[in-house]
Amino acid sequence: MGMADEIYGKLVTEILDEGIWDKDQNVRTTWSDCSPAYTKSLISKQMQFDNSEVPILTTKRVPWKSAIHELLWFYVKRTSDCSYLDENNVKIWKEWTNGQNNIGKAYGYQLGKPIMLKGQITNQVHNLVAELINNPASRRHVVSLWNIDDLDQMELYPCVWNNQWLVKQGTLHLVVNARSNDIGLGNPFNVFQYYVLQRMVAQVTGYKLGTLTLNLNDVHIYERHIDSLKEQIQRTPFLAPELWINPEIKNIDDFTINDFRLMNYEYHPSINMEIAI
Repeated sequence: MGMADEIYGKLVTEILDEGIWDKDQNVRTTWSDCSPAYTKSLISKQMQFDNSEVPILTTKRVPWKSAIHELLWFYVKRTSDCSYLDENNVKIWKEWTNGQNNIGKAYGYQLGKPIMLKGQITNQVHNLVAELINNPASRRHVVSLWNIDDLDQMELYPCVWNNQWLVKQGTLHLVVNARSNDIGLGNPFNVFQYYVLQRMVAQVTGYKLGTLTLNLNDVHIYERHIDSLKEQIQRTPFLAPELWINPEIKNIDDFTINDFRLMNYEYHPSINMEIAI
């Protein structure tokens, strides 16, 4: 049984059993028919993976290539322009893409934005890699996507907004913080993506792979996802697959989709869940 399915199933069950409805509030999100997209949620839950296996769900198919493409768009391309996604037929951002075919000053823009640190122009990704190599004991290895000065120019405020990296005894640990996490659609993407990113950064910095922790502040299930998730968590999980990453890549900017292969990925059929906007 895959560890990701077990951890995910327990969290889904806890939200269904103990979650709090927001039907007393004027919620921002809506369905395509313009009706309110209500959620059942828990406050401040944590998912932790020891990374002894790939944390990807098998109780439904997770489109892993699209997940990696989005990750590469953020952390390697470092842009909010959606051309890269278009070229690779990734449509997950279509609902938030503006007339200029970008998502404003969000996500990749913040990662690629030039910053002055220690007298040199760099960006958050290059600075992270350099500091992990040169100053591993620091507790300041933080990447932030939440820039209050740019929020009104973002098509969507970042949900996963911050991550912190910690090096202990030659092992690289990653803590990911999310202000909001949609357990049905967003969470399976996020868990797998940040595992892949952790593998990438560990490879280019030379550290062993440590734990992956996700702190989820408002973790929720949309009302129209409840029946689908009840069905999903009743399925018997398969064994976790293996992820091959090209060991020849030593620079974070050199990764492409061709440097990743998910092997022996066995999964149950996809489950349709409507996107709340």
